[in-house]
Amino acid sequence: MANRINHLINAYRQLKQQAEDSVLATIVETFGSTYQKAGARMLITQQGKLIGLLGGGCFERDLIEQAQSVFETGEAKTVFYDMRSPDDVVWGLGLGCNGAVRILLQLLKAKYDFSPLNVIADAAEADIPSVLVSIYKSEHPGFPVGHSFFLLGSGNRQLLTTTPSPFMAPTLQTLLQQKSRVESHVINNQVIGAFYDPLQPPLRLLVLGAGADAIPLVQCAKSLGWRVSVVDHRPGHIKKERFPQADDLLHLMPQDLNNSLELNQFNALVLMTHNIEYDERYLKSIMYSDIPFIGLLGPSHRKDRLLQSLGSDATRISNRVFGPVGLDIGAETPDEIALSIMAGIHAELNGRSGRQLSLKAASDCHECIH
Repeated sequence: MANRINHLINAYRQLKQQAEDSVLATIVETFGSTYQKAGARMLITQQGKLIGLLGGGCFERDLIEQAQSVFETGEAKTVFYDMRSPDDVVWGLGLGCNGAVRILLQLLKAKYDFSPLNVIADAAEADIPSVLVSIYKSEHPGFPVGHSFFLLGSGNRQLLTTTPSPFMAPTLQTLLQQKSRVESHVINNQVIGAFYDPLQPPLRLLVLGAGADAIPLVQCAKSLGWRVSVVDHRPGHIKKERFPQADDLLHLMPQDLNNSLELNQFNALVLMTHNIEYDERYLKSIMYSDIPFIGLLGPSHRKDRLLQSLGSDATRISNRVFGPVGLDIGAETPDEIALSIMAGIHAELNGRSGRQLSLKAASDCHECIH
């Protein structure tokens, strides 16, 4: 999901203030069961501090040592960790992960604005799907290991005119499929290995209703990397001190919602005004949007009443409305309810049932999470 880069965006802002070189570690390829999949990234500082996690502690200590050579030489490198041996003979860790990972280490230089981390942050801010292409092995001097280039996905015509010919088709396929991939290219009889990673804008949540129970929901969503907008018809509830983490706080009446917000930018919406009249009015205002997840508080008969208020138009959104919203985890407190709601949203957007991973037959637990 798009929010996997949130920790990198925050780290980029810190690096700009500190102006200190760092190393970006990116998983470009995996085999078997692994803690993270291709496209996962982590930062390693010169002091050996880790921002993010790639192996759940499996090989991070060695990665820190590998990163030191990148700091010393200034040259990118690719490392490979194979933990498929039942005894982990190579590392002597006894992890039993039964997987292998290939990781690209790139030096982020302050004088070059920490490229390519800067373009990852720019992609998130631009709200435009794009592809980051990174060279992880190469015999070609024109495309050295660690070289990256960034391609906006605003239109195929732009890609056709800006993408080097060998990289054109995989870039378009990556944009279309929204899945990381590795490809080998031969230019002048020299082999190049390229990693193609789709970069999606952060997921967006719209919360309609700024009551006390909206506060932990915003906090939970932000901790997961979502961008959150909070709307309420009561100006006294839209206060920065109540929602310090919210990206947008808006005082909007239901009839003004469409004219003030681009509703289709949101991946999920939770309606929680605790007022049946305002819930009806807000629901009518979002009826023609394409928001894929619409969550309602309260029992199922409340959802039925709200949908009935839409008349025949209810069929436009009924398959996207979830009420009561959230997974059944026995939630009682506001924090637990917020967790339940966000878990339900994630499960639905990822096409998952939300059941225990141990109940998913013939599948390793690490494979299930991704």
